[in-house]
Amino acid sequence: MSNRNSFRLLYLLNKSKANQEGAPILLRITINGSQASMNLGRRIPVNLWNDKTRMPKNKDAFTDDLSEYMESMRNKAYQCYTQLSKEYDDVTPEMVRASLQGVQSGSSRMLMDVWNEHNDEIEKRIGRGVSKVLWQKNRTAKRHFERFLKIEFRCDDIPLRRLNAALVRKFYSYLTVDKNLVHNSAVKILQFLKKITRRSLYEGWIAKDPFMGFSLSFEEVDRPYLTEEELELIINKEFEIDRLNLIKDIFLFACYTGLAYVDVHKLRGDEIERTSDGVWWIKTRRQKTNQKSQIPLLAPAKAILDKYVNMTQLKPDERLLPVYSNQKVNSYLKEIADFCGIRKKLTFHVARHTFATTVTLQNGVSIESVSRMLGHSNIKTTQHYARVVDKKLVEDMSRLASNGKFNLAR
Repeated sequence: MSNRNSFRLLYLLNKSKANQEGAPILLRITINGSQASMNLGRRIPVNLWNDKTRMPKNKDAFTDDLSEYMESMRNKAYQCYTQLSKEYDDVTPEMVRASLQGVQSGSSRMLMDVWNEHNDEIEKRIGRGVSKVLWQKNRTAKRHFERFLKIEFRCDDIPLRRLNAALVRKFYSYLTVDKNLVHNSAVKILQFLKKITRRSLYEGWIAKDPFMGFSLSFEEVDRPYLTEEELELIINKEFEIDRLNLIKDIFLFACYTGLAYVDVHKLRGDEIERTSDGVWWIKTRRQKTNQKSQIPLLAPAKAILDKYVNMTQLKPDERLLPVYSNQKVNSYLKEIADFCGIRKKLTFHVARHTFATTVTLQNGVSIESVSRMLGHSNIKTTQHYARVVDKKLVEDMSRLASNGKFNLAR
């Protein structure tokens, strides 16, 4: 930040431009030896000007009004300089002059204002290529940053130009230390902030990317999925409580289709199709990404749907499954895990990983096909879900051994 002691203001009379109304009054702004002057738009007769005090001599209505105006401009200049010093590492006299003259620039943009504009634009596009989930995630990320500002700086907003690499690191520390979020969750929130900084760069509101040198890469995590044995435990378990049997069906349906919770919840009759060869398909778009997802129904998944709807008389807007809220579903899945003796943390998203790993890839389905069914835009995303489990590794290496050149150690 610029040194405040280097900031000087001085009023001058431009006598060379004097006319019958007087000479124009100039305000000279000096910062670290650099100068810039601006015309106040006021004149005063030369004989009424005090060269020592650099103020009007007389005390009358005219000079009192002029003195008051000059003092207000001096105060405003200090305010402009103080504000600019918060936004820029180096403030020039020209910047203070532009601010005094009301010239609007990127420095006037505030971070939360831009973020609100961004979120409002997303909200208007919900259902038109943008999901409500994405809008909600943007709002959540913004709220995290708002709380960070209140704790770190005791303010509700900051100028965009105060957002630098140091602030990004502080925000990451706040998320991982104060909020106790894991690295990947913190990175997802930072990615929403980066959208705002990228927009600001394109608009010219900031000159430097505050994320430069900061990695937003995810750490590899062990995503839980059910083995064949664990899946069989749930399949074969009958509960005395109806709601648990319902949650079991919905969870197994997701295991056989790979659909996320929100996509199971929204599944309607017009997303089910039976082709000429008699195969039933789910053809939908993922709520999260709007990517196409095409899934041939496995017999166990079709059997679950038959329990709740008449598949031959489906109406386009008819819901296929009576799905509870995500919070309730995950709560009941914990009960199911306890009853079945499964020690893994059972959430609805485990079903999607189970489909990718145990149901498909482990049984020889190509990763390209799995990616298409999961509604992923690229194989790399699918690889985060898919596990090459020990059984599949043994099968693949056994094929290598079958040529007689290599044998597996026993």
